[in-house]
Amino acid sequence: MTQPFTTIKPKLEAPFPMDIIEIKPTVVTKDKTRALAIAYAEVRAYQDRLDAVVGGEWAVTYRPLGPGAVICQLTLVGITREDVGEAEQTDPNKATVAVAQAFKRACSAFGLGRYLYSMPKVWAEYDQEKKCFVYPDRIIAHMYKQIGIKV
Repeated sequence: MTQPFTTIKPKLEAPFPMDIIEIKPTVVTKDKTRALAIAYAEVRAYQDRLDAVVGGEWAVTYRPLGPGAVICQLTLVGITREDVGEAEQTDPNKATVAVAQAFKRACSAFGLGRYLYSMPKVWAEYDQEKKCFVYPDRIIAHMYKQIGIKV
């Protein structure tokens, strides 16, 4: 039985648990000890949330939109939204990147993961050798607190 969208919307909009969130560097300082972190969630987190909230009442299709770009059409409980994903032509995984980006953007049109776009970018300690942040859990907790999400 199809649920009304107004019933599922708050469940879609709920923030992901912090342990699902990942961060990646966008800019690294010249001395390579600090980087600007942005938060994101993998596609599987979005798929899992859709499964949990609407079960089998979602469907997705993709269609090409030129080189390195794709349109994702996502339907939840009979309502459809679409958005575009793109990737650099030089990316060896450009199809995967474009599909994932389009899917997450289409999900965002339903409110799912949209809060991630308003997460602050944070300068933090970065380990250039390991190519990762030194205290990722602290960084994510700080980001969540800054936008008023309880940790």
